[in-house]
Amino acid sequence: MKKLIAALLALLTIFTVSCHGTKSIKDTTVFDLFMKAVVNRQYSEAYSFISKKVASGSTRGSAASKTIGSLDFEELYEKLFSTFKLDSITYKINEFKETAADKRSVSYTVSYESRDAGKLDFDCEVGLIAEDGTWKVQWSPSCIFPDYDWTDTFARAKLFAKRGDILTEDGTVIAMTADLVTVYVVFSEFVGSAEIVKRIAQIEGVDEDEAKKTASNYLRDTEKLHGAFRDELNNLYDCITDIVTLDEDETPEKLFKNVIDDFMLVKQLRPDMITSDQMRRLEQIQGVHIDTKNYGTARVYPYGDMLAHNLGYVGLASESEAAALNVGRTAEDGLYTTDSMVGKTGVEKLYEKELRGTDGFYYFLRNADGSLKKELYRKDRVNGVDVHLTINFDLQKRTEELLDVVLYGDDTSGAVIVMDPLTGEVVAMASYPTFDLNKFVIGFSAEEYTELQEQANVPLLDRTKRGLYPPGSTLKPFTAAAALDLGVMNENYIFSGRIEDDYWTPTGYGAWIWPRIKRTHANNRTMPMNMENCMLHSDNIYFANAALMIGAERLKNYLAGVGMDEKLPFELTVAQSQVIGRNTVMNYKMLADTGYGQGEVLVTPLQLAVMYCAFRNGGNLPTPRIIDSFYKTNGVYYECVSKTEYSPWITGAISTAAIKKLVPMLQGVVDPTKHGTGRSLRVSNVDVAAKTGSAEIGDKTSIISWFAGFRVNVEEENERVVIVMLDVPDTPDYTSLKFQIARQLLKLDDAPDPNEPPSNND
Repeated sequence: MKKLIAALLALLTIFTVSCHGTKSIKDTTVFDLFMKAVVNRQYSEAYSFISKKVASGSTRGSAASKTIGSLDFEELYEKLFSTFKLDSITYKINEFKETAADKRSVSYTVSYESRDAGKLDFDCEVGLIAEDGTWKVQWSPSCIFPDYDWTDTFARAKLFAKRGDILTEDGTVIAMTADLVTVYVVFSEFVGSAEIVKRIAQIEGVDEDEAKKTASNYLRDTEKLHGAFRDELNNLYDCITDIVTLDEDETPEKLFKNVIDDFMLVKQLRPDMITSDQMRRLEQIQGVHIDTKNYGTARVYPYGDMLAHNLGYVGLASESEAAALNVGRTAEDGLYTTDSMVGKTGVEKLYEKELRGTDGFYYFLRNADGSLKKELYRKDRVNGVDVHLTINFDLQKRTEELLDVVLYGDDTSGAVIVMDPLTGEVVAMASYPTFDLNKFVIGFSAEEYTELQEQANVPLLDRTKRGLYPPGSTLKPFTAAAALDLGVMNENYIFSGRIEDDYWTPTGYGAWIWPRIKRTHANNRTMPMNMENCMLHSDNIYFANAALMIGAERLKNYLAGVGMDEKLPFELTVAQSQVIGRNTVMNYKMLADTGYGQGEVLVTPLQLAVMYCAFRNGGNLPTPRIIDSFYKTNGVYYECVSKTEYSPWITGAISTAAIKKLVPMLQGVVDPTKHGTGRSLRVSNVDVAAKTGSAEIGDKTSIISWFAGFRVNVEEENERVVIVMLDVPDTPDYTSLKFQIARQLLKLDDAPDPNEPPSNND
C-alpha cells in the first residue's frame, strides 16, 4: 500500500509540475519565448529560460561541466551576429515530441540572414525539461549550429583569391602566390588549462572557480598575459628562435600578442623562408602547430631580381590606390583596403585587376586544438588570371648573367633589349644593376633601403625604357636612310669638303660661329669618303654634312616617321624620345650634331630596338609588346582568355630601297676582315649587321657605349634585334664590353666564344 501511495504521489507531482508549467509557461511555449528573446537580442531574458544545469557557472569551455554564464551567453550570441554579419534570425519548429513525462524534444530550423552569405539554414534539435515547477530549455552550443560542441569555436575566414601567376613564354613561373606557413600556439596545450586557472587564482587572490571567470579577459590583455606567464612565454620564444631566425625587433612581447579562443598566431613565413625540417622541429614543441593552407598567402618571386624593373612587385595599398581600384568593384568581389597587397610597379601594377581575381570566404567550426572541424558555408573565390609574357626564360637569364658578369663596380650600369623584329615581341629585357623583388614584399630594414637608394649606379632606375640617352652613332643609319629616301644623296655620294686634322668647318651656311665638327678617329681608314666607308668608320663629318643637306624640318619630320618625338606604344610606361629639346632652336650646329646622334637627341634602348626592327620588317616599325596572353584555370583545363597579336606601329618608316642599300653597309661594320667600328663582334655562325655608337655625358669621364645589331639571312623564327647600352668609364677596357654581351645574344648556338678581339672606339 505504501509503495502504491508513493507511486501515486510521484505521478501527482509530475502532473502538478506539468499543470503548473502549463499555467506558467507551457512546454510548447518556452522554446518560442527563448528563441524570440534571442532573435530580439534580449539575452538576459533568453538566459532566464535555460535549465539551471546548463546556466550555472560563468565560463563556457569545459566539456565536463557543460555550463555557461550569462555574460558568456550574451557574448556568444553577439559574436554570432558580428561574425556572420547577421541582419536577423528566424526559426521554424519542425517537430515537437514528448520523450518523457518531464521531457520534450524540439526539432527546428534556424535561419540566419547574413549580409555576406544570404539566408543560411541549419536544422537543430534541443531538449526541454520540467524544472522547479516550469519548463526550461536544455541549451547547448548545438542550439546555434548542429555539431557545435562546448569546446568548439566558430569563425569566419576569408578565402583570398589566388593572385594570378606571371610566366615567361615557355611556362616558367617568375611571380607566384604561395600559401604562407603559419606557426601558431594553442595556449592551453602549451601551459595547461589547470595551470592557467591556478596562476590567475594566485595573482588575483581568488579561488579557482572565480579565476575561471576572468581567464578569458586575462588571455586577451597583452600586459596581463606576459605578466602572468612571462617565464613560459620566454621559454617558448627561445624554443622557436632556436629553430627559425626572427627579426631583431620581434621580441616575445611583439611575437606573442593576444590569445583569442585559446589560439595564438605567432609567425607567418613565406615557404622559401622555412624548411620542412624546421617545420617538423617546431611541431615537436608542446602546443605549437603548423598550418600551410588556411592562413593567407604571399607573393613570391622565385628568381629574385629577374626582370625586376618590368615585372614589378606588390606592396600594401595606399588609401588612394585602394579607392581607385575599388571603382566598379563590389563588397562581394572583395574590396581593396590598406591591408591589401597590390601591384606597385611593372606588370604587377598594370594588370592588377586581372591578376587579383575576386575573394571568397567561409564560416566554420574550429576544434579546441585550432583545427578545422566543419565548414558551415563557403563562397568560393575566383582566382586571378595568369599573365604570360613574351620573355624567353633562358634568354632572359643569359642576358642578366652577361650584364652581371661583364659589368663591375658602382660606376657602371647598362641595359639590353632583345626583340623579334617581325612580331614586336620583347624576348629579353634587362636593366643593370637590379634588385631583389622579394625584399619589397618582406620588407627592407631602414639601412638596407637607404643603401639601395644611395647606391651610385641607382639600381631602381629602369634603363631599358625609362632611361633616355644620346644614341650617338647608332642614329647614323637613320640619317643615311633620310638622305636616301628624300633624294638628298645616294649611296655613292662622296664627301669632298676640306678636313684639317680630322676637323671640318662647314661652308655654305653663312659664317660658321660654332666649334668645328670632329670626325671619329679610325685606323686604316678606307677611302673614298662615300656612304659605305663612312658607315664603316662611323665618320661624324659625313653624317653631319648629310643632316645639313637634308635640312632641319625635313630631318625632324623623317625622324618623327621612325618614331622619334613620339610616345612609344608599350604596355609599360616608357620615357618619350626627342630629336631636340622643347625650348631649343635648331641652328646649323645643332642640326649637324643631330645627324650623328649627338646634340639633344635622346632615346631609350627600347625605342632604338623598335627603330632597328625596321631593317628586318620591310621598313615597318612593330608595336613592341611584352604581354603574350592571359590564361585561367577552368576545372581541369587551362584556358586562354585572350592573346595579343602583332600590329604595326608605323608602316613604311624606311623604304625597302634604302634598306637594301644600308643593310650590306651595316654588315660591313662588323666584318672582321674590314676595319669597321664593330669588327670586334666576331659572331662566327650567323650573319650580323650592326652599328656601334658612343656619346659623352656628364663630366666626360664616363661614356654611353652602344651596340645595335640584328641577324640577317636567317629563318623567320631566328630573327633577332639586339641593343646593348652601357654607361661606363671612358676607357677601351669598358667600351669594348658591349661586344661580349652582343656576341652571346646574336650567335645561333652556345658554341664557345672566339678569342676576345682588340677593343675599338667609335
